[in-house]
This record gives sequence, structure tokens and C-alpha cells, in this order.
Amino acid sequence: MSQIAATRLVQFGQAACPTRVPKSVRCASARGTRPARILAAPACAVATTAPTQNLDEFWQWMKQNKVVDEAKVAVQPKAFEEGAGLVSNREVKKNEVLLAVPEKFLMNYKAAIASKIGNYLEGLKPWLAVTLFLLHERSLGAASDWAPYISVLPSSLDLPMYWSEDELKELEGTQVLESTLGYLGYAQSEYEGLQEYVFKPNPDVFPEDIYNAESFLWAFGILRSRTFDPFVGDDIALVPGADLINHTDYGIALWQRKKGLFGGEPTAALVSANAAVAGEQVYMNYGDKTNSQLLLDYGFVSTSMRAMEGSYLLSLTIPETDINFGDKADISELAGLAESWQFTLKGRGGPSDEMLTYLRLIQLQGTDSFLLESIFRDQAWPLISLPMSVENETAVCECMVEGCRAALAAYPTTIADDERALAEEGLSPRGRMAAVARMGEKRALLSTMGYFEQRIQLIPSLEYYQERRLKSLGLLDDEGESTFEDFFDGGIA
Repeated sequence: MSQIAATRLVQFGQAACPTRVPKSVRCASARGTRPARILAAPACAVATTAPTQNLDEFWQWMKQNKVVDEAKVAVQPKAFEEGAGLVSNREVKKNEVLLAVPEKFLMNYKAAIASKIGNYLEGLKPWLAVTLFLLHERSLGAASDWAPYISVLPSSLDLPMYWSEDELKELEGTQVLESTLGYLGYAQSEYEGLQEYVFKPNPDVFPEDIYNAESFLWAFGILRSRTFDPFVGDDIALVPGADLINHTDYGIALWQRKKGLFGGEPTAALVSANAAVAGEQVYMNYGDKTNSQLLLDYGFVSTSMRAMEGSYLLSLTIPETDINFGDKADISELAGLAESWQFTLKGRGGPSDEMLTYLRLIQLQGTDSFLLESIFRDQAWPLISLPMSVENETAVCECMVEGCRAALAAYPTTIADDERALAEEGLSPRGRMAAVARMGEKRALLSTMGYFEQRIQLIPSLEYYQERRLKSLGLLDDEGESTFEDFFDGGIA
């Protein structure tokens, strides 16, 4: 197995920006050997969207089971060049329920426990129970009550965790790569636990030809790419029909949980956020995600102008070794954050005010630490939302410049290289997605580095806490001059 960069942990430095980056967003600087992959990816993982040949049968099944009411439903599935999607079958108004799927037709924990293998699933994490339930129903073929729905699920996926070794090399240096390896490692660990405690003790119920590593990884990918808030976490569920909806940055629909009126059954509802005309494809926004996140979780990238400007998910952490860790953690909690928080760097515009404030909190030390006293606890966050001191602002800027520079150095290609690759006609679809993800991350890092480099030049001219405080007491005028010069000149003080 060839070696590729398995991690990329940008040490934004303890003296600068201490970071502890979770699996989903590791930044990285250390490189290593990619661990052997026990969970093998399917051989031909290309299509991410649902197959289109069984859409009519699936929709007929939805009607026969009264999952959809033709007199009320506002959407229907349609085959597009890129795969299946949903279109409006009439004019749609804002906040209208487009599709309501009764709870009994969700593939969720409740359905899994009620199935023939339910006794063996009790106590498992909800997503694991649904995963095994999905594999069980798929193994039944046409005999499964869920067969028409399962027939429109993609048999292979385009998420990076299904890519070949050579394809993954195209992601070297990106956040996508390590997150992919993290997903694979997590799935492997969960699968091994199932083998030991569920499969091996019950081989007749869980035969290896059905519950093998490859099948488990397929079902894992189905749940990752086809479940959306609020049907995630303990409430994770596959929602037939509603999960056919595709993404745009300006999607016009969203999922909601609707309580049944007058004792009626609760439903998973697809609700329009905007009006739509008949025949228009209905989209939703999968969330404020970077292209790297879209590729990681759904197997595609957005080529909208906004997405192509670039973005990078950065996690900042108050180090536990900080002598003032407890005080800083309390202040961040009062601000609605935590001791570790994620911020999105953009390819256009500077960092958010919230991120700048968090950086100043991390760097607060020395004589500035008086703000950490309990007497200032409720005031600390708003006070450091503006520059605190020359030393603090310098540390913030220098750590970000150094961190962005280190992150950029980990990519084997430049933005110009990525642009040339995208111009090539023979570039594979996965190669194209990898280039877009690489380029977007680098654009965001370059933009952020440029912002802080420029801010370093402005540091001498910024107004800091001490000056603001003296002005508030009337001891300095608007030009920063003392209002008591005559008092001091008279030798009284």
C-alpha cells in the first residue's frame, strides 16, 4: 500500500492559536502513513444520487400505502441527467407542506426494534440499529415491505471513503482526507464491535454474506448521505421520498417534524421555504457547509459562485494547559461557545467578529489577564470584542498568519495547478471534485492570511482597552490627549 499524507494538523501554536481539531475538521501539520483499511470500499463507487429506473414503482408503492395523498402532495420524483430528484407538480406557496411521510414509514430505531431482528438490536446506538435493519430488509429482496424504497437507494456512493488509494491521493493536504480516514476508522471500530457482540454469537441471524464489512460500509454511507436534521442523532431516520431532494446553496425546502393533529400520526414533512412554479425542481440547502464538507458527507461539490470563492473549517481550542483555562472556558460558555469551537474561514472577506473575539480570549495573558477576574466575568466577552492590547492583537495576528502558512505548505499543489487540472477535459469526476475541494480550502487560507498580514500593519493605529477606558472616564479626549495636562504641569500630582 502506498503512503499518503494521513494527517494534517496545523499547529497554530500554543503561544499563538492553540487548536485541538476534531476528526471532522482536522487542520494538521504532521504527516504519516495511511493505516491499512480493513473496511474495503465497494469496487465501483460512482453514483451518489438515487437510481432512476425504479422511481415509478417506488412512487406507486408510496401511493398504495397512503404515504402520499395525490390530492395533497405537491411534489413527485423525476429522473434527471445527474440522477433522481423531486419536482413540484403544481404551484407551491411559501411554508406549504410538500410531502408528509407518516412516522410508521420511517426507517428509524423504532422500526428496527419492531423488526424480526429487533430483539438483537436493543441497546445498540440508534444509527447502528437502523444500519443493521436496512441490511436485513435489503437481504429480503422483493419479500421486504421496504423493497420499493430500497430499490431507489444508490447501490454505490461517491463519498471519499469509497475512493481508491490513487483517488485519495488527489485529496492530499485537504481536510477531507483526514476526515475520511477518521470516518473509516470509526466505522471499522463499530463494525468490529458488532462482530464480537452481535454477529458471532448469532451467526444464523447475521450471516456474513449479508452483514460483512463492505455491506456495513455501504449502509453507513447511506445514512450519512441521506439523513438530515431533525432526523439525526437518536432520532436518525431514513425518510422515503423526502430523501430524494437535491441540494443548492439557495434551497427552497426543509425538513420538519410535524405533530399529528387531534391524535393523528406524527409525520416527517418536507416544507417549502419559498414559492415555486409547477414543474420546477425542488431543492433544499443541506446546511452552511464548506465544499470539503459536502464532498465528505454527500459525495459532491458545489460550483456556485459563492462556493467556489472557497471556505475552510477551522477549530480553535483553549488549551487545557493554559493556567487560566477554567476562567477562559467560563467566559466562552457565557458567550454561547465552548472551550473548542469551529469557525468557517471564507475566500472573500475577513473572519467573523466572534472568531476574532475568541482568538483574543485564547491569547489573553500577562497584564491583560485582569479581565479574567470574576468581577469582570459578565463583561469580559464584550470587552475583548475590540482590540485588547498591542501584545494581544499581535499574538492573534501572528498565530493566524503562521497557521495559514503552515496549512498551505501541506498541499502538494498550488491554486494555479488546481485551475489547470480543472481545465483538462480528461479529468475524472472524482479528480474534478478533489481539485475543487483543494482549491477552495487554499483560497480561504490565502484570504485569511492576507487579512491578518494587513492587520499587523494596522496594529500601531488601533485603539486598545486602556485608551477606551480612559476616554470613558473623561481622562482622554477624542484625539487621545490627556484632559489633565495643566493639572500635571502645575506640579500638584
